[in-house]
Amino acid sequence: MKFYIRTLGCKMNQLDSARIAAALQGAGHSYANSEDEADCVLVNSCTVTAQADRKSRQVANAAARGQKQVMVMGCGPRSAPQRWRSQLPATPLFDSERALLEHFGAAMEEPPFPITSRTRLPIAIQTGCDDICGFCITRIARGAHRSEPVARIIRQVRAAEAQGIREVVLTGINLAAWGCEHTRRPQQSRLHEALFSILEQTRMPRIRLSSLGPQYLGSGFFEALGDPRICDHLHLSVQSGSEPVLRRMERGHGVEEVYRVAEQARAVRPDVALTADFIVGFPGESEAEFEDTLAMVKRVGFAKLHVFPFSPREGTPAAGLPGQLPGGEKKYRSGRLRTLGRQARDAFLRAQWGKTGQVLVEHDETGLTGNYIRVKVPGGRDGEIRSAELWPDAVWDRW
Repeated sequence: MKFYIRTLGCKMNQLDSARIAAALQGAGHSYANSEDEADCVLVNSCTVTAQADRKSRQVANAAARGQKQVMVMGCGPRSAPQRWRSQLPATPLFDSERALLEHFGAAMEEPPFPITSRTRLPIAIQTGCDDICGFCITRIARGAHRSEPVARIIRQVRAAEAQGIREVVLTGINLAAWGCEHTRRPQQSRLHEALFSILEQTRMPRIRLSSLGPQYLGSGFFEALGDPRICDHLHLSVQSGSEPVLRRMERGHGVEEVYRVAEQARAVRPDVALTADFIVGFPGESEAEFEDTLAMVKRVGFAKLHVFPFSPREGTPAAGLPGQLPGGEKKYRSGRLRTLGRQARDAFLRAQWGKTGQVLVEHDETGLTGNYIRVKVPGGRDGEIRSAELWPDAVWDRW
C-alpha cells in the first residue's frame, strides 16, 4: 500500500506522524510523494481549537472526494469519538497509534525512532497532562502525564547524533513537567536533570526546548540554561497577563511567575528570546483585564507572540462559563495584541543588530540562531553551524 499522511497541529502530532510512517514502512508499505499518488490518506487531526477541529474534518472530506481511502487518527477521535463518528460516518477512526498500526499489520512494542531531518529533530520526552485548565481539550485528547525515562531520551539523542543531526527539539504536551509525579505539582519538575544528562552523556551541539509552563522553571532549570548548548529561546505558555483571568482559567501560575522567569532567564542568557502564547477574550475578560495583558507584554519585552482568540471547546469547563465575549470584540482585542507583538518583535531584533549569532543552516540557505532569528546564509550547507552577524538585510523574516 502507498500511503500519505496529512498532519495538522503541533510538533507532537508531527512526531507521531513520523513515527507512524517509519513503522508502516518497516512493515513493507511505501510512503507516497503526494496525496495524489497515495492509495490511502491518513489524517492526523488536531482539535486544540474549534477551527483546527473543523479543518481536520475538511481535510478528511476533501481526500475522500478525491476517491482516496481515508483514515483519521490523532486528537480529534481521541477527544470526541462519538461526534467524529457522527460527522464522518464512512471514515475509519483510530484513537491510538497502536490501533492504527495493528490495522495495517505493523504493530510493534516500540515504534522505530524516525529521523525526519538532516538538521533539526524533535524528540518527545513527555506526553499527557493532569492540569485542569478550563479552556483546554488537549488533556482529554492526550491523557495523563507521562515522562519518558532518561535512558530512552539519551538513546534517541545519540541516534540523532549518529545521523549527523545538529539540533534536537525536546517536546511534550507539558514538557516542563518532566519528572513530576503529577503536573499539578510543579515543584517536582526535574527537567533540569534531563537536560544535564543530555549535556553530560551526548555531544549534541544544540538542544532546543518547545513550549514551557512558567510555574515549573526553578533554579535548577536556569542553571542548565546557562550552558551554551541549550538554545537561548524559551517559549512560554502564558495565556493571560491578568491575575483574575489566570485564576478563572485555572492555569496553575500567576503573573509573578512570568516576570520571575523573564528576569532569571536574562540573568544567565542576556540575549534570550522569550516568546509566548496568549488567549484573548476568555469568558468574563474585562477591558481592564485585557489591558493587564498588554502591560505584561510591554514589561517583559517578548520577542514574539502567538495570539489566539478564545474558542469554546465542547467538553471543557470554559465553554459553559458566563460572560462569553462577542466574536467582534475578540477579533478587536486579538488585533491590538498582535500589533503590540509585532512592535515587541521589532524591538527585540533591533537589540540584536551588530551581534554575532550561531546559525544552523538548512537546505534553503537560511537557518535559525539559538534565539530563534532566521538568517540568510548564502552558500551555507545543510547541517552546518555558521557564525553570522545580525543586520536587517541578513534577517529572513522580520515577523
